[in-house]
Amino acid sequence: MNAIHFFKPELLWLLPLTLLPLVSYGVKQFNYPGLEDWPKDLLSDWLRWGVRALAVLTLISLIIAAAAPFTEGGTVIRVGEGAEIVVVLDRSGSMSENLQANDQSVNAKPISKIEASRKVLLRFMEQRPADTFGVVAFNAAPISVAPLSADRELARAALKSAESNSSGFTALNRALAMGLDYFNGRPFTATRLVMLVSDGDAVIEPEDRVILKNLFRQYRAKLIWVYVHAGVEKNILSSVIAGDNEYIPQAELDQVEINQNVAMNRLFEDLDIPYQAFEVNSEAGLQQAVAEIERSTNKPTRYEYRLPRQDYAIYFYLLAMLLLGALFWLKQIEIRAWKP
Repeated sequence: MNAIHFFKPELLWLLPLTLLPLVSYGVKQFNYPGLEDWPKDLLSDWLRWGVRALAVLTLISLIIAAAAPFTEGGTVIRVGEGAEIVVVLDRSGSMSENLQANDQSVNAKPISKIEASRKVLLRFMEQRPADTFGVVAFNAAPISVAPLSADRELARAALKSAESNSSGFTALNRALAMGLDYFNGRPFTATRLVMLVSDGDAVIEPEDRVILKNLFRQYRAKLIWVYVHAGVEKNILSSVIAGDNEYIPQAELDQVEINQNVAMNRLFEDLDIPYQAFEVNSEAGLQQAVAEIERSTNKPTRYEYRLPRQDYAIYFYLLAMLLLGALFWLKQIEIRAWKP
């Protein structure tokens, strides 16, 4: 049984005042010359002390109710299919570029990379009720937008608030480290996944790579990179970076960004951690990537569900009302005038 706590325990210091009815209980008294020759009336004695006891219990009930007693709800272990997922969302200026439209007609409405990402991730959350989600948004600096928890509304609000903002350098390594820190102090009861949604174009220094590698191993987390880009020509999974001695014609200079993202993909592979990359250039492709992620993380998992606390003040107020009703009835039947 859970221990009882009080929201306002300082009110319990008033409990000694509940003994006042034992001193004076407010029943009307009449003067009479003497009762020495009358027989002892045990029923009257019991009634007198019973009224006093009712008054004491009434005061006790009111004070305890005002102190707001409750018990903690605790947690229960539930088994479901899901994972602990930290979404690391890129909100750099390049994420405002439009993706390819699913409908190639002239009336097709363009959608930016970050808008498509938010849309698909929100749908992803709705389809996975057993998962816990956290959100980190980053450009030049990472921001802890929503902690890792079962509070789905908080995670949704965090995604909806993420807007692209160009501010130069992209702090990818710090964003991944912040996302991994969400697992700190949590029991390992589910698949842990860091879902990086980004268009790449970031550099991670060698010393930072070592830190990330150790953190991924420490928290036993998997990295998934959903590489979102605007054109089909950018392919991180099959592109080859030109060697130092190779001549790069002017036509290929525009592929520098592509090569940088290829290097970023290889960097993740070289971390020697569980890693998977998905490359998408349309909203439909993004949905397919998230669907694949969903299939890969549907494993039986144990997770804690926190139960709400149980309040007991209402029961003490009801008891006080019943006792007050009994005292009111006794007051109504009280003799108001002595008839000799």
